[in-house]
Amino acid sequence: MSELEDRIRIEIDGDLFTEWRHKDWVAPYFYPVIGPGGENITRHYPMKEGVEHENQDHPHHRSLRFAHSDVNGLNFWYWRPGKERELSTAEIRLEKVEQLRSGEVGNMVVRNLWLDGEQVVLREKMSITVTPLEKGQVLMDYDIELRAPEEKPVTFGDMKDGGLYIRVAGTMKAAEHFKKGGASLAGTILNSRGDRNEATWGKRAEWVDYFGPDAAGNTVGVAMFDHPDNLRFPTHWHSRTYGLLAANRFGTDHFDPKYAKPRGVPCRPNGDECPACQSRSGDYVLPAGETLTLRQRLYFHHGDSESADVAGQYEAYAGGKTVAARSAQPEP
Repeated sequence: MSELEDRIRIEIDGDLFTEWRHKDWVAPYFYPVIGPGGENITRHYPMKEGVEHENQDHPHHRSLRFAHSDVNGLNFWYWRPGKERELSTAEIRLEKVEQLRSGEVGNMVVRNLWLDGEQVVLREKMSITVTPLEKGQVLMDYDIELRAPEEKPVTFGDMKDGGLYIRVAGTMKAAEHFKKGGASLAGTILNSRGDRNEATWGKRAEWVDYFGPDAAGNTVGVAMFDHPDNLRFPTHWHSRTYGLLAANRFGTDHFDPKYAKPRGVPCRPNGDECPACQSRSGDYVLPAGETLTLRQRLYFHHGDSESADVAGQYEAYAGGKTVAARSAQPEP
């Protein structure tokens, strides 16, 4: 792991795995993320436009990051393109790099500030641990500690847009966006309860796997694991066939069928007709000065869920078993 002026670069055997970019937008994110087949496994847009198989929708879906759309009324999920700071005072900013450790297993620890202008709304400690496996597969532990300011609690509003998310490469999508016709594609979403594709949306599950062909045509996937110690385990999943996968434990009513809303009805603050927004029974309050720890793991793998033994990998994670890193590759 190496620190550059505007990013932290993570390499495996001298080759790029990912970069944590913290200066080129109003919130940090990981991009690109190189999958086990050697191709980028996340969408390029909006960092790179005009890539084949990609739709230029949801420009705030930047590859891989943790966010939420209602934190004390501020939206840290979405900013209007080109007017990020003009129309919003929300920002996530690096405070300091606490640790970078390289070796058979790499680890980075950083502290971020969630801001309303220059006022601290939330403090975040983010720990990323990267464990290389055989054949280019990788485990990525994405652990965060959220701390409320000493003088004020933090309310995470019940909204569907939130959590640790990844927007997969366009070739891996399970379907086109409904605005593009919604045609089925080669990708698949599968959760730990056996639900597939659209049926995974809003459901609780221990893990969800999103797999499909990479840019070279090889089947690869990314599975996201929810740790049993987490708040509201197992979490709800904001999983979309057009390429989004998010573990959202702050959304409850928005995933409950009894609060279903017609398509086109906006959520607060853009409207007041959404039944889940009216309920707000799923809001989570973090008391002043207290912390919330969340643990997640991403498993970047070859093949589908069965051939990659996603269920077995999850059982090892949930049971606290240490997965041995593969031996470092000898230099040529």
